[in-house]
Amino acid sequence: MIAFLRLIIIASSLVLTPLVTAHEGHEHAKQLDQASAIEAASDKIGSLIEEGQLDPFWSAQETTNAQIARVNGLQNWIVSYLDSGSRQRLELVFSMTGEFVSFSKIPVSDTAAN
Repeated sequence: MIAFLRLIIIASSLVLTPLVTAHEGHEHAKQLDQASAIEAASDKIGSLIEEGQLDPFWSAQETTNAQIARVNGLQNWIVSYLDSGSRQRLELVFSMTGEFVSFSKIPVSDTAAN
């Protein structure tokens, strides 16, 4: 009986040790909330303007929407801005942990703007 208990203890320690030490020293990435996603988008707009990929007027636009959506099977934050003057919507996509994925400018039709 004692030999059997020792075997169970040894087997348990062999199974559990990698689980306990696998993440030692690593922090899990923090998930963005809506306010953090909007802040990340605002910062990214500034850097895209500096890189010449966006027109400067986008920095003055207010956020119209920030929501979680599936993109290519993954959940992402999509933060949207609307410029009615140029009739465009700007969408910035971020991973749930805040990594920038992509941006796109989408023309807004008359029916969608109203």
